[in-house]
Amino acid sequence: MKKDFNYNFHTHTYRCGHASYEKEEEYINKFIKNGFKIVGFSDHMPLPKEEFPQEKSRMYINEKKDYISKLKRLKKQYKSLDILIGFECEYDKMYDKHLMNLKDNSDYLILGQHFIKGINPIGNINYPILYANSVCEALDTGLFSYIAHPDVYLKYRETIEKSDYDKYICNCKNAAEIICKKAKKLNIPLEINLTFKNNIKIMNDNSYPYPHRLFFDIAKKLNNTFVIGVDAHSKNVIDKYNDSTKSILKDLDIYKNIILDYNPLLYKNNIMEKKYKIFKKNIQSYEYNYIKKLSKNIKYNDEVSIKKIIKEDIASTNKKYIKIVSSLKKEIDELNNTIMDISLKSKKISRKKEYIRYCNESYKHRLKMLNKIYKKIMHIKVDNKIIKNLLKFYSKDK
Repeated sequence: MKKDFNYNFHTHTYRCGHASYEKEEEYINKFIKNGFKIVGFSDHMPLPKEEFPQEKSRMYINEKKDYISKLKRLKKQYKSLDILIGFECEYDKMYDKHLMNLKDNSDYLILGQHFIKGINPIGNINYPILYANSVCEALDTGLFSYIAHPDVYLKYRETIEKSDYDKYICNCKNAAEIICKKAKKLNIPLEINLTFKNNIKIMNDNSYPYPHRLFFDIAKKLNNTFVIGVDAHSKNVIDKYNDSTKSILKDLDIYKNIILDYNPLLYKNNIMEKKYKIFKKNIQSYEYNYIKKLSKNIKYNDEVSIKKIIKEDIASTNKKYIKIVSSLKKEIDELNNTIMDISLKSKKISRKKEYIRYCNESYKHRLKMLNKIYKKIMHIKVDNKIIKNLLKFYSKDK
């Protein structure tokens, strides 16, 4: 089968919790059948061990080793298909060291900024600008090969009040310009994502949640480059790739600057390589970034104020842990009483039990970190430089 495009670097696995329970081999056989020459698996990144795993959003940190080793075995097994190993990641300053480890142990990372921690996008007319700024911050690390669904922020447009809609659309256009200019400057491709084209989801304005003309008209004007991403969460969407690609490019009126033979390993980007070297040189631990963030949430730089916030975080961690485990046990009971395929039921129950175990581990890690910081406060010089002294202790250069 002759194809205009023979690559895809946006593929998920069952580990993310919202993809089909299908083996990687099933995806690979579909890719080969459809004439692909090179593909990448980029499952949703695990969160660092200090944060609770997200059962229905991403793999667990404990699954990373199996994910990488399994794909390495398949790389050797399938000679007719070049297979790369990657992760789709959100950027948050807290994750710096974690993201560096993911990048250094894989072939590539793609930026899929699905959320900004602590920011609710629903009905928020300022969210597009906040999203754009977070994307720019992420790109400045040099971590990422391209931006997945760069216009994902537009999927919230139906939550905006009518009275705010004009201002919101103005912010959406400004956000698009911010992202596209940054990507152009850094020579970073923008992904044309096929998720909703393959799944045929249309919003009230008769458009897909994304990709959207509002964003890509600006990208075309600024002469950005584009890659295609299936965003496969099941093997069957791979069969639609060629038709979906041609159709979406027609919808977006994009006929140039599409990279036909993209490969993140061969797509040399000296700008991003330099940025990544600087990023690695200045990287700090999760604890360091936690304290840095904590300092922005206190009025007074004193022992009492800092201890109070850490105590509140410990209480919140306990409460969250109890809520998650209680909910999971209830879901397991419901699954046991549900009529469905026995094999699928077994897989779902097994995963939820694993999730409880991983939550236990994350719970212990986070409490250990918080208690260590709490105790450290009592052993450092207590004055108006307490935060500075804490940062000095946790700095990699100490």
